[in-house]
Amino acid sequence: MIKLSGGEPANFLDVGGTANAQTVEAGFKIILKDPNVKAILINIFGGIVRCDRVAQGVIDAYKNLGNIKIPIIVRLQGTNAEEAKKLIDESGLKVQSAILLSEAAGLVKKAVA
Repeated sequence: MIKLSGGEPANFLDVGGTANAQTVEAGFKIILKDPNVKAILINIFGGIVRCDRVAQGVIDAYKNLGNIKIPIIVRLQGTNAEEAKKLIDESGLKVQSAILLSEAAGLVKKAVA
């Protein structure tokens, strides 16, 4: 979807269905080591895990790491997606949320333009 939006993926990481703050934080650390990464797109599909649980993990990981210099976009789809979107949107962090993957990819393109 990023390629279809005119971008070029630099990295891919699957934190699995049991993602929590620690796994998300570990994922952030791995991805942020890559100098080619200009934004992070987190695709949460809440079939196995609740979106709100992963969203809270993203918020906690972001706070633990401090100020992340690149844009973070979170796509939320599935179980408790609306609750998760509200958590992200009201977190006060520089994290954008989207429901559709195409919308999230567009936000990534806009953020790195």
